[in-house]
Amino acid sequence: MTTTTGTVATTVTIRLVRTEEYEQAGEVTAAAYSHSYGELSAQYLASLRDVAGRVRTGDVWVAVDGGSDGADAAILGTVWVARPNRPLAEVARPGETDFRQLAVAPEARGRGIGEALTRHVIDLARARGSHRVVMNSGPEMTGAHALYAKLGFERLLDREGDWEVEPGRIIRLLSFGYDLAPEPGRPTETPGVAPTWVVEAVAYDDPRAVALRDEMDDEVGPRYADRFAAGDAAEADAANRAFAVDPATIVATVLVSDAAGSPVAHGALRDLAHDGIRDLEIKRVFVQPRARGAGASRVLLAELDRIARGRGAARLILQTGDRQQDAVALYEKLGYTPIGIYEPYTAFAFSQCFEKPLPDVDPTR
Repeated sequence: MTTTTGTVATTVTIRLVRTEEYEQAGEVTAAAYSHSYGELSAQYLASLRDVAGRVRTGDVWVAVDGGSDGADAAILGTVWVARPNRPLAEVARPGETDFRQLAVAPEARGRGIGEALTRHVIDLARARGSHRVVMNSGPEMTGAHALYAKLGFERLLDREGDWEVEPGRIIRLLSFGYDLAPEPGRPTETPGVAPTWVVEAVAYDDPRAVALRDEMDDEVGPRYADRFAAGDAAEADAANRAFAVDPATIVATVLVSDAAGSPVAHGALRDLAHDGIRDLEIKRVFVQPRARGAGASRVLLAELDRIARGRGAARLILQTGDRQQDAVALYEKLGYTPIGIYEPYTAFAFSQCFEKPLPDVDPTR
């Protein structure tokens, strides 16, 4: 997103951090905290610089100058935001979105960057259907506290307490919340019981499947747009051919719907011939934000696994990108292991490919 910030006319672009920006984003975070807190231990500074570690459990968003979003774009600020239904800290409760480590480069302060990032978090939470945005903050962050008060955050006194932010260093963290909607009443579901997901095999051109793939393109496309924007026509054509999906090669398309019958997840299996090998490849896996972290992705991938075994496949393979850290973390949790980049993606070094061997078992058991 692009926004105009604060009282100073500054246009910034707010987007997910790119893999090649991890070091720069980490330095901005460390510099911002050092500016506010003074001397920090080497261990704590290392944790602030560890953007690669943060993206495995949440999304790191960055603010860059709106007119300079290329490879040399300067990062003005960052914020670490929980993914849907996956809180970053104990301060968050069900139905809430929490964020941490809001940081603005010392030289960029006074330009409205912190406000723009905070408003972006609020917009993300609203789009997910969260009823509140929450975070905790150290007592020295008085500038941030003033910003939160300006935007309408209120103290959550019952969530404040002493936290060991690093070994031997305990501080009292303040908690803040911004209400988006009335807090829901007692849930009708039994606590600890997973939501009900309904699995359905459909045609690849089913309108519901097409709609979910369009949502996926809208979300994932902007993450890689810069990598193709500067390419020549031949490179663009090669990319279109590599990432296109011929419906004739799709052997299964699966939707996962919620208890009300609304589709929330999509995945497909492609019969892919490459390097003289025929494999079943997982394609177009997408889960709507509201269903993430609630088991829909596991149900979807388990069904694709079941179908592949029924077809006698020896393994499943898949390709994703280095800017889809949430997808990489999911696949690794489900037992997928990295492999070399395979055709037709070998020309795209940002590809990350995985496999999951399927034991030779009777799928009817």
